[in-house]
Amino acid sequence: MRKRLIVFLVAVLALLNVNAQSVLKGKNAPDFKLYNLKGKTSTIETYADKVVVLKMWFTTCAPCIQEMPKVNKVVEKYKNRADIVFIAPAPNSKKTLKKFLRKVDFDYEVMSGSYEMLKVYNPVKLYPTHVIINKKGVISFVLEGSSENIEEILISEIEKLL
Repeated sequence: MRKRLIVFLVAVLALLNVNAQSVLKGKNAPDFKLYNLKGKTSTIETYADKVVVLKMWFTTCAPCIQEMPKVNKVVEKYKNRADIVFIAPAPNSKKTLKKFLRKVDFDYEVMSGSYEMLKVYNPVKLYPTHVIINKKGVISFVLEGSSENIEEILISEIEKLL
């Protein structure tokens, strides 16, 4: 029984590792389909020739919420740049996200029902996770988990791409 459990766990970890490689720095960004809160659909092609800053989160994730004022400052810094987009896919329903956003300021474009995208971009389900995609569609930065200095980190990584 113990051997079977070990074999099973190794197989699961191998599968997670295969998926995780799809969002490694230097690799082409996998396609995705996202829905904003107004129902508009977007894919990786929607953001061609733009720097895409992704923040994967959910409405009851304390570290995700704690860093929102800091990431909002990043959005503010680049608000006049048409070549940078800030997107926040979440597994929550559109209704749940709208209710949350009535209480909390979050300046990213929030995307609902992002289950399939999150399976590829955040297979180990560590939240928040930040991914930056360069203008050529290549992953240039991945940060799993929160950071006290997330604002400085994101600005530094974005500046490298401009």
